[in-house]
Amino acid sequence: MKTFNKSHFEILFLKKLLDSEGFLGRGTPKRASEMNGFLLGFRKGSVVFDLEKSLTMYFKALRLIKACRESSYPVLFVGCPPLMESSLQKEFDNSPHIFVSESSWVLGSLTNSAQSAMSPSLIVTFNLLSKFPSKECFKKEIPLISFVDETCDLSFIDYPVFVNLKSEGAAYMYKYLIKQSILNSNGEQTL
Repeated sequence: MKTFNKSHFEILFLKKLLDSEGFLGRGTPKRASEMNGFLLGFRKGSVVFDLEKSLTMYFKALRLIKACRESSYPVLFVGCPPLMESSLQKEFDNSPHIFVSESSWVLGSLTNSAQSAMSPSLIVTFNLLSKFPSKECFKKEIPLISFVDETCDLSFIDYPVFVNLKSEGAAYMYKYLIKQSILNSNGEQTL
C-alpha cells in the first residue's frame, strides 16, 4: 500500500468530500470510457470517483486561478451550488470577474461576435444542469475548469474535477476556488 504525504489543506478537502459523500455519483456514467482514470468503480448502483485524482486536478485549477488573479486576468464563473447563487452576485460586483448562473447562460455568448465584450481568460463551471457548451471555450482557446459528475460530457474540458455535485464537499471546494479568485489587494479574502 502506498503512503501519501498530504498537507493539512489537502486533508481538509478530503475530509469534507468523504463526510458529504462527495466521492459517490448517482448511477452509471453515460461515457465511462471518457472518465477512465477518474473512476474507482461501481458499487450498488453508484459510481465511485477517485478523489485523489479529483483533488490533484482541483489543486492544478487553484494554481491557474492564482495565476489569473496575480495577472489581473478576468475569470468567468458559470453556475454554482444552488444555495450559493443569491450571495455570489454581490461578491463579484467589485471584482474583475464575472458570474452567470447556469440557467441564464446563453448559447454563443463567447463565440458570437456581437457579444465580444465578454472575453475571459479562464472559465470555471459548476455543471449541475450539464448545459454549458464547452466547445465555445475550445473555439476561443480559453481554458475550462469544470466541476463535473458522471452525467457530464467531458469533451473540451481542460480541468475536470469529478465530485458529487450535490455534496457539501463540492460546494465547499467551489466556494474556496471563488475565494482564491477574489482576493483583495491586501491579500484578504472578501467572501
